[in-house]
Amino acid sequence: MSGRTYVRSVASILAGLWVTVGAAVPIGYVILKLLQSAADGELGPELLERPWVVLSLLMGYAVAAAIGGWAAGWVTIEKRRRLTLLLSASHVGTWLFVLVSGASPFEPGITLGLAAAGVAGTIAGLSLRAWQVGRWSRASLAE
Repeated sequence: MSGRTYVRSVASILAGLWVTVGAAVPIGYVILKLLQSAADGELGPELLERPWVVLSLLMGYAVAAAIGGWAAGWVTIEKRRRLTLLLSASHVGTWLFVLVSGASPFEPGITLGLAAAGVAGTIAGLSLRAWQVGRWSRASLAE
């Protein structure tokens, strides 16, 4: 039984990260198109000096991570705290690797903000999924 839980946990983490990336691409595209239209058709690094631009990018990634966390909860919600910790650590580890390798197009503060947004989104998404599972379980018990 422990082996099955381990496999579901690994599948859940991979699904969560995959869905996060899959959600981040269209969300990022929409945000960039909105920024481009607000900046008279221009996109450039000078936009990152505006706090509302950085905040919108961080919020977009947090929403993508919440969708990924929610999807991870569909695979398994068992041992939710460990799943939250591992999925959050995956987000932080990925962004730290990007930062250390010099592959980030953003300043270090923004890159670390993306890691924090990934953690916050993961917690929100998994919490929402756990609440849904608990609500549905209570409803089936009441019937």
